[in-house]
Amino acid sequence: MRSVQHGAPCFVYTLAFFSALGGFLFGYDTGVVSGAMLLLKREMNLSSLWQELLVSITVGAAAISSLAGGYLNGLFGRRICILIASFIFSAGGIILGVAHNKEVLLCGRLTVGLGIGIASMTVPVYIAEVSPSHLRGQLVTINTLFITGGQFIASVVDGAFSYLPRDGW
Repeated sequence: MRSVQHGAPCFVYTLAFFSALGGFLFGYDTGVVSGAMLLLKREMNLSSLWQELLVSITVGAAAISSLAGGYLNGLFGRRICILIASFIFSAGGIILGVAHNKEVLLCGRLTVGLGIGIASMTVPVYIAEVSPSHLRGQLVTINTLFITGGQFIASVVDGAFSYLPRDGW
């Protein structure tokens, strides 16, 4: 019995780490757009309205899909919802990668936001449910740490790429 108790925290930490990657993606995606916007504004001739749409659509979609996330969690369970969120986020990343105009870019940002919202609602609950009570607080905090870490890494990437010659967006 004692070896099971000692083995569980390692598994729970690993589970929390990989589950919290959704938080990292949330932070990264909301942070990286500021650096990308400098190039997008010029390359796609974006008006102020389009800049605001491209930045805010992700958070707006995340807010709406997080509301739907509660229903989906009850219907499918936490693990399936994390997989659904990962799939939606990946689809959004592909759309963003092939975007050739502002409309497709907006669609990609919207799709990413839908995945982020489901993950943002699901991941902390999932981590709390799988955590032993004495570790619950610190493990749920990992998700918030990853969101902030994603924003930090996005800022570093934005800064690193700001010195490269502008060759496309």
